[in-house]
Amino acid sequence: MYQSIFKANVSFFPCKEAGKSKIQTISLGRALLADTWRAQVEALRAEADPAKRQAIKEALPCISPGGVFTYVQKGGRKSMSLITPSGFLCADIDCKPEKGINSALAGFDLKAEISRLPFVAYCGKSCGGAGYFLIIPIADPAKYRDYYKALQADAEKCGLTLDAACSSIAFKRFVSWDADPYINTAARPYSYTLPERKRDAPITPETAQEYAAKLEAIITKVEAEKLDIAPAERDWFEMCCALANIFGEAGRDYAHRLFQFYPGYTAAETDAKFTRAIESPYPAYTFGTIREFFKRSTIARDFDDIGQ
Repeated sequence: MYQSIFKANVSFFPCKEAGKSKIQTISLGRALLADTWRAQVEALRAEADPAKRQAIKEALPCISPGGVFTYVQKGGRKSMSLITPSGFLCADIDCKPEKGINSALAGFDLKAEISRLPFVAYCGKSCGGAGYFLIIPIADPAKYRDYYKALQADAEKCGLTLDAACSSIAFKRFVSWDADPYINTAARPYSYTLPERKRDAPITPETAQEYAAKLEAIITKVEAEKLDIAPAERDWFEMCCALANIFGEAGRDYAHRLFQFYPGYTAAETDAKFTRAIESPYPAYTFGTIREFFKRSTIARDFDDIGQ
């Protein structure tokens, strides 16, 4: 369903927490190229005080690059529901040297290198001015998450880390502005997915005990570093499924310990997700699922041997 960024539509939110009645539909091209938010973005980049920077950022509008969405109510919680996919994927490449994230990007013009990639339709600076974001046409919107996982793997080979939160097609990002963005109207749709992962060995009491030891090593690091290893709500549920598959009801306590640093964490919702995972099992999620999310977390790449 490939179309240009000038014809694809996305949802526009006047502010991050805009309600259903405030959501608008605009073209992706307008969201990327309009000067409408230039003054706000430039003010953000010029501000040195962290608290003031955050306040300016939070006041910026947001878009959902994955398509046009509406809000639906699910179990007392608002969630975004896809109406029409844009046919594009958005990948964030943050630059936070103080946290060890993409330190090599400091002072580096990524746009010049991105021009070598045939599948990138747009590359511009993020609203903060240090990182970048990419807009990439995809062959099948239903495989959005699979494509993103493949892109993450490719980026890691180049020494870059993509923001895991963007792996959801419903991801919202703040608008930005770039005086000289990279644009390729002939970009080829991205269609690569990772080979199917080898399944973990069948669970036995012995293997469950082995996994418990590995999981404790992961949780120890999560608690010591206060890591959020479930940046998207779907990630939260997938890991609940893995814990339920391995440990049964005994995995519930592990779930609370693993997800306690997720910004939206609540004990009640974690229990609800884990109960759902117990009652409707998804056998594809294994210990490898937990290990993969851990390795993608902020600094987990420094601890690749943990949980092995």
